[in-house]
Amino acid sequence: MNNLYRGTSHFFKDGIYQNENINRPREPKTTPKYIHKAADAWFKEKFGIYARSQTIFCTPCRNHAEIHFEAGGSLLEISLTGKNNALIYCPDVNDFLDIIPAEAFQHNNGFNFDITKKLDELNYKLVSRVDEIPSSFTGEVMLFCEEYKVKNVD
Repeated sequence: MNNLYRGTSHFFKDGIYQNENINRPREPKTTPKYIHKAADAWFKEKFGIYARSQTIFCTPCRNHAEIHFEAGGSLLEISLTGKNNALIYCPDVNDFLDIIPAEAFQHNNGFNFDITKKLDELNYKLVSRVDEIPSSFTGEVMLFCEEYKVKNVD
């Protein structure tokens, strides 16, 4: 059985949480907004989910999650609860930011990156259970769910 992990910048108590991103879509921290919006539309068309704004970002790799852990935050093990869970991942993508060229992050340089063309070239998959993700996969998973359970790990 694979586990999912998430590193956060703020502390979570162990327990069950609602996915607040469903009703209050998340804003990107570092992804340029035009790329975020175009990617979100692409995922909605392909899988029926605004995967960049309505999901919980996690990974089956504890080491990958630790990269996102910040002082005062939590390193969490995530368990799926309820029904209608969807996990979106790409075997060839460790982190979404990796597929965006560096020029796209530079403000006011006139560079316009077509993320939809890039996403069309990749093999994103949608599964409903963690054990459907290959055990060798260590990258980003976008978890769409109504609620999820977290447990702090050392």
